[in-house]
Amino acid sequence: MLRQDTITAIATPCGVGGIGIIRISGPRALEIARRVFKSSSKTCPWESHFLYHGDIVSADGQTTLDEVLVSFMRKPKSFTGEDVVEINCHGSPVIMQQILALLINLGCRPAEPGEFSQRAFFNNKIDLSQAEALAAMVAAPTPQAFALNLAQLKGNLSAEIDKARGLLIEALALQEASIDFAEDVSGEEAPAPVPQINEATSILRKLLSTYEEAKIITQGLNVVITGKPNVGKSSLLNALTGRKKAIVTDIPGTTRDLIVDEIVVHGTVLSLTDTAGIRRPEDAIEEEGIALVWEKLAHADLALVVLDGSIPLSSEDEEIMTKNKNTNTLIVINKSDLPLAWDIKKINHFDISEKRIVKISAKFGTGLMELKKAIIDAGGASTKPDTGLAMISNLRHKQALERAQKNVMAASEAILRDNSPEIAAFELREAIDNLDEITGRKTSDEVLDKIFSNFCIGK
Repeated sequence: MLRQDTITAIATPCGVGGIGIIRISGPRALEIARRVFKSSSKTCPWESHFLYHGDIVSADGQTTLDEVLVSFMRKPKSFTGEDVVEINCHGSPVIMQQILALLINLGCRPAEPGEFSQRAFFNNKIDLSQAEALAAMVAAPTPQAFALNLAQLKGNLSAEIDKARGLLIEALALQEASIDFAEDVSGEEAPAPVPQINEATSILRKLLSTYEEAKIITQGLNVVITGKPNVGKSSLLNALTGRKKAIVTDIPGTTRDLIVDEIVVHGTVLSLTDTAGIRRPEDAIEEEGIALVWEKLAHADLALVVLDGSIPLSSEDEEIMTKNKNTNTLIVINKSDLPLAWDIKKINHFDISEKRIVKISAKFGTGLMELKKAIIDAGGASTKPDTGLAMISNLRHKQALERAQKNVMAASEAILRDNSPEIAAFELREAIDNLDEITGRKTSDEVLDKIFSNFCIGK
C-alpha cells in the first residue's frame, strides 16, 4: 500500500566517488529541502526541473556540510509521481551520511529497498514489468542485457501485453453477449473461431518463444567443466579466464570443491565451474566433491567434457561421456601440443558430431578462440541479438504467460465444441487476470512487497 510520508535515501553506490546523490520524495520534500539548502544566489525560486547551486547547512544554519547542486521535480512530473528533491553532493560517504541524518532529523523516513520505484508504480508512472526492468538494468552484466531491459522499461513488453489483453477483452465481450442472448441464437449454426482469440494466442506464443534467448542475454550460460583427474580442467578454467583461479598440479584430485568464475564472450556471460575429477573416490571429501559434480551437471546449460589427448582413453573417460550423453555437451580434447594418442573415431559411438569436438592446449592457449565460439553456438546464444524486440527474461512473466495461454486455448476449445459460453468467458477472464499479474494491474501486496524488496535502496 502506498504511504504518504516523505522518504529519503542515498541513490548512488556505497563507497567513495566524485558525486553522491541523495533523493527525497513525498509531500514534505520541498519544505525540508528549503530548510537545509542555502542558495548561492540571492533568491531560489525552486522552479521544477532546474539545478540550483549552494550549500547544505545544518538545521540551525550555523554549519555548512557541503557545497551542492539541488534539483526539484514537482509532482506529477517526477520519477515517483510525487514532489522529488535530489541533492548532488560530493561522493564522500561521511558527508552523505551527515546530510542523510540531517534530513531524517527534519522529518524524512529512511526509504525501504525499492520504495522509490514502488511509489512510481502506485502513482502509475510505470507498470510492474517496467519496474522489474529498471532493477534488472542496474544489475545488467552486459550491454546487450542492459539494452533488453531498457526496451522493456520503455514499454515494449507492456505494449504487447496490452495488445493481447485488449483482444481478450473483445473476445470476452462477445462471449458475454452470447450469454445474454443465448435464447435468440439458433442452435443449428456451427460454432466459429473467434479471430481475437487467435490473434491473442499468436502474441502470447511469440512472447513465450523469446524466453530462452532473453534468459541467456540477461543471465548468461552456466558452463560446467568436467572430466577425470589430471586432464587439464583447472588449466582450462585458468586459460579461459586469463587468471590463476584454480590450483594446477600433477597430483590427481587437487580440486575438491567447485571453483566458479565468469567471463564475457560475444556479449554473453559464461559462468564457468571447475569441478573435482571424476574417478573412484579415495576418501569422504573427494566422494562429496564428485557428488557435487553430478549435481552441478544436472543443472548446467552446457558441459565441457575434457579428455587428455596425449594418453589413451580410459574407462573413466568413457563413463563420463556415457553419463553426459543426454546433456548439452562439448568434447574438449586437451594437450593438442602433444601427439594424439587415440583415434577420434573411438568416440563416434557416443553420437557426438564433429562440431561438438574441439582440440585445445590449455597450457599454450591454442584453440581457445574456437572453443569460445563453440560454447556460444552450443549454448544457443546469439552474437547479435535484437534486444529492441519485446522479449521476456523474467520467470514470473513466463509462468503468467503460460497460464494465460492455457486459459486462452481452453476458451478456444470450449467455443469450437459449442460448450456453454460461460465456460469460455470464465477462461478468458482468467487469462486477462494472468496478464494483469505481469503489468501489476492485479497483483497481491505480498507479491509486490517481494518484488520491490529485491531492489537496491535509493532506487
